[in-house]
Amino acid sequence: MSIKVPKHYYNNDPTSFAFKTCQERWPVIVQNAVDDVTSELNKFNSKEAKEQGKIIVAQLKDLKQKLINDAKIEPFNEPNVPSLNSYDETLQKLPESEITWLTGPWLYLECYLYRLINLFFLKQSHWSDFDVFENLKRETFKSSTFGIYELAIQYREFKKQLDARKPNLDSLELLFREFVDICLWGNATDLSLLANATLEDIKSVQGAEARKKSEKNILANDLDQAWQQLLSIQKNDQKRVDFVLDNAGFENYTDLILSLFLLDTGMVNTVVFHCKTRPWMVSDTMIKDVHLLLSDLQNLEWFPEHRIDLDFLVSEISTHLKNGKIILKESEFWTLDLDYWNISPLETKYGGNLIHKELLHSDLVIIKGDLNYRKLTGDRQWDRSTPFTVAIDGLNKSGLKLFALRTCKADVCCGLPKGKNEELCEYWRSLGNEVGELWCSSGKWAVISYSDGNGA
Repeated sequence: MSIKVPKHYYNNDPTSFAFKTCQERWPVIVQNAVDDVTSELNKFNSKEAKEQGKIIVAQLKDLKQKLINDAKIEPFNEPNVPSLNSYDETLQKLPESEITWLTGPWLYLECYLYRLINLFFLKQSHWSDFDVFENLKRETFKSSTFGIYELAIQYREFKKQLDARKPNLDSLELLFREFVDICLWGNATDLSLLANATLEDIKSVQGAEARKKSEKNILANDLDQAWQQLLSIQKNDQKRVDFVLDNAGFENYTDLILSLFLLDTGMVNTVVFHCKTRPWMVSDTMIKDVHLLLSDLQNLEWFPEHRIDLDFLVSEISTHLKNGKIILKESEFWTLDLDYWNISPLETKYGGNLIHKELLHSDLVIIKGDLNYRKLTGDRQWDRSTPFTVAIDGLNKSGLKLFALRTCKADVCCGLPKGKNEELCEYWRSLGNEVGELWCSSGKWAVISYSDGNGA
């Protein structure tokens, strides 16, 4: 049976989160970039660098006005940046005769926005490597002190127990669930399992209740399938998990913690992180952000307490990086406008075939966060009860073992039980919100979705 593919989410739909994003959030993001570059100007001694910075500021201010005034979207026409050709080709293919900032497809224009901002910097020699979002990423991480300390303390304790005695399979499964939960929500306010003193305690009634409480806001949960996939590879010589990363800072810290768990328990022997090649979506992870995170963890002014635990964690991660057990990779593909339906042997122009070939080496591809989920599902207006395996189109037959961890902060969502979306819309309106559909962008709910890549 053929499935009718729905249209994309557009910025002019008042019932969508896209509507508010383009009108309210984008101008603020650009203004913050203006402020950041302006404050950075004084740090340059070079007159040429300062002049270049002023050019960037002027371009950013002009962009902000274009956003506010709903200007027409123009092609990049940048032959020296081949990956931008994809944007121009997509723009030409769109059915509308004219696309503007406030009326076009959300996913395309959001990607376009960040590529345009990056282009301003690329064209100025003194600023070409400048990450306009770096200060914000690091300051946000700095403000996550509680969670950083808690996870470091508990992971060091876990590792001591692990070195003394390997947990049984039931305990490993419960621990895996806990680490995935932390990785999903990107916080450590409810360390239900790790807060227990011994591995034996993880099956306690208290731990079970805490997990049940945590899971009630996970609307679709395929975690069992991912666990079974991990179990199925345990006799293999090579066992690899990949992360398609989302946010830098504390979220990436939780990704690293999950990676340590998988490596230290022997569940896998290689973890590959797929990073962005440029500043992206304000908070996305570049390779240098992973190294900065480790450096910042050693900053005694930022994190003066629990030094034994933090130093242990940094040492563990650094050793795995040095030994090639944690590998950092990057690709231009992740900052294209193309959705992940293009991760295919058939997409040979912009690297979709190379990403597909790379990920075929992985036993489990953990895909983090909201933007990646939008790209997996084409950012299309699927009925929210549509199975995840349907919404990812050809990826479901790609041979890739995909495991998406996503806190809902955008419109697209799949895999919900019948009637659940209507129930949540009604609940969201009962709280005084005008648009019930926007429950899906509140960040209060999540989905954990899996595809075995075999068309099942």
